[in-house]
Amino acid sequence: MTHSRRSRHAQAVRWWLRSQDGPLSAAEQQALDRWLARDPAHGEALAAVEKQWALAGELAHRPPHQRHQPAARRATMAPWLAAATVLLAVLLWRGPHWWLQARADRITGAAVETLTLDDGSRVTLAGHSALRLDYDQNHRAVTLLRGQAVFHPAPVNAGEPRPFTVQAGDARLTALGTVFWVRRLDAHEQRVAVLEHRVLARLPGHPEQRLATGQSARLSDRAGIRLLALDPTRATDWSRGVLVFDGEPLSDALARINPFRQRPLVLLDRARAGTPVRAVLHLDNLDGGVPALADSLGLRTLEVPGLTLLY
Repeated sequence: MTHSRRSRHAQAVRWWLRSQDGPLSAAEQQALDRWLARDPAHGEALAAVEKQWALAGELAHRPPHQRHQPAARRATMAPWLAAATVLLAVLLWRGPHWWLQARADRITGAAVETLTLDDGSRVTLAGHSALRLDYDQNHRAVTLLRGQAVFHPAPVNAGEPRPFTVQAGDARLTALGTVFWVRRLDAHEQRVAVLEHRVLARLPGHPEQRLATGQSARLSDRAGIRLLALDPTRATDWSRGVLVFDGEPLSDALARINPFRQRPLVLLDRARAGTPVRAVLHLDNLDGGVPALADSLGLRTLEVPGLTLLY
């Protein structure tokens, strides 16, 4: 989706969400009319959004264009509005951002990919991840721009004296003869887990820490470097082609599944977000595994343009 189409769709979703919240004011109606008159594609985008979420609304057995509802009844619309908001975020995030394409040396789709770098280091990238290489005469540096990865650095020795460092947001993680996992959450918070040997973790304004085999940490601009009760083997199960769930909340399980799907999963019944999940999903069969998982939890799935609804 091009930047102009993403912008047009984003505006259409905003107008649709506003219209679901009650009658437009006179000023809002004039603004909507001007927006529609500016480009025929605006009306097409709004119609497409209305059609998509009317289909979703059928599941809740309510008229998709209902405008006037008491406050108590409007509250029942929240899951559908949340789903629309999630779709907008997914489209903006999953789309081919020009800035990400300009900066990254590798951007993955939904599949896991393993890269072998010039020095022999290996990087296993999760779905929808992005990586930039910054090797020079003195350093082997890579930047994780999005997603998560498992790093197998070629060791420092007489023939390769340069340290191997991963940058994720403000965090810098230097390998000390190790295998480790890094997940970029955003510019201000990251995760790291050590599978072999040690990692030196640095964060501006906070004391550095050495993390050993089996240790995991959260790196936050606000809270510093804090150890986590996170099993590195479980955090990296995706690199072995599976996702293992042992009682974690459904909302967390969906966050782990979605990087490996072209159609992200959206849970409409937020009351079920804390439902514990116990399952093993194979990445090469998510299309079959997801409906089976939903069925085991008493949920159903519905495919709509751009995502899969759980209800």
